[in-house]
Amino acid sequence: MRVAYFELIGGAAGNMLLGALIDAGADPDAIERALRSIPVNGWTLERSRTRKAGIAAEYVDFNLPGEDCRPGTMAAHGHRLGDILDVIGRSGLSTRVRERAKAVYTRLGEAEARVHGTTVAALHFHEVGQIDAVLDVAGVCVALELLGIDRVACSAFPIGRGSISMHHGSHYPNPPPATADLMRGMPTLPLEIEGELVTTTAAAILATLVAEPGVRPPLLIERIGYGAGRSDFAVPNVTRVIIGKLAAAPTPPNPAAADLETDDVIVLETNIDDMSPQAFELAIERIFAAGALDVWTLPIGMKKQRPAVLLSALAPPARAADCAHAMLRETSSIGVRTRHESRLTLPREIVRMLTPYGEVRVKLVRVGTQVRSTLEYDDVVRIARERGVPFGTVADELTRLIESENERDERNLV
Repeated sequence: MRVAYFELIGGAAGNMLLGALIDAGADPDAIERALRSIPVNGWTLERSRTRKAGIAAEYVDFNLPGEDCRPGTMAAHGHRLGDILDVIGRSGLSTRVRERAKAVYTRLGEAEARVHGTTVAALHFHEVGQIDAVLDVAGVCVALELLGIDRVACSAFPIGRGSISMHHGSHYPNPPPATADLMRGMPTLPLEIEGELVTTTAAAILATLVAEPGVRPPLLIERIGYGAGRSDFAVPNVTRVIIGKLAAAPTPPNPAAADLETDDVIVLETNIDDMSPQAFELAIERIFAAGALDVWTLPIGMKKQRPAVLLSALAPPARAADCAHAMLRETSSIGVRTRHESRLTLPREIVRMLTPYGEVRVKLVRVGTQVRSTLEYDDVVRIARERGVPFGTVADELTRLIESENERDERNLV
């Protein structure tokens, strides 16, 4: 499995991510040829070598003297999410690149809609809807495919000080509202630097493609690239990408103890005795969407032996308030109990595998030198619905594919 790990040394922007991938070996001519299949015109890809605080880096930028407004182009339609998804869909990009780019813009649209208090369908993009932002997103997805990247990882998100200016005006908080929304649940790192360090476009790309932000995977390093930003800061204004294959973790002296990891969680509970059982399905779905690690119900008896349901959720401390809000909004309860607990867990990670059915997420759990793999339920259900085949048939076939892939990797390591 080939991994791209982005280190946000001086922050990140869409063009910085793309520059780092080009510096790491992605063919810029192949990237430009792919992007020319997107039905927008009037742009050129500019590249130059530069140095930021002594580090040589690749600077790339899409130059657009003016957006093309002829019929059939994105600018003529406007900058709504549907227009952007349509333009990406009508391109000649590969299926995987189109799916990744659309997923990034969908995530971005949801964040912008929450910030502006509107619906995704009614949302009108400004800076992030410009052609150069679309090309940045698509360009990063093309470069990842050219480099054969199976999994994307990144460091914590650096955050600068001061206020910033936007399309709507000046003196906006740093990071701006949509960027902050995209960083929900992400680790951040405050820096004593004036300015916006992570752009909304970069935050959308990483929030969509990275399964566990802030986690640095063990890699056998193959390539390194640096992408430069425009500004100069006290720290090098570069994004570094390290590309390599996952390295086998060494066997610890005491596997039974060393395998275990410790983290803190919040347990949320509420008793419900006046809600239709049918309403729990949507409530649980939305509690998960708010960031819960797990949600479950138990039958209980309340005073005067009234039958009731104990609704419980497990959440990271940073998402506990969001989960509590979802529990109160989606149920008839008026209060949620919380308590802090610690737990011991086995090391685990979510990886994305490309199969004949498309991209599928797989959870890997490590027990000593053994690795257990579990298919992501939602992906199996989605494929079963799309193909009109039984759930078990899809699960069995994907399990065989994963086992075959694991055996091949083990033979290559021997």
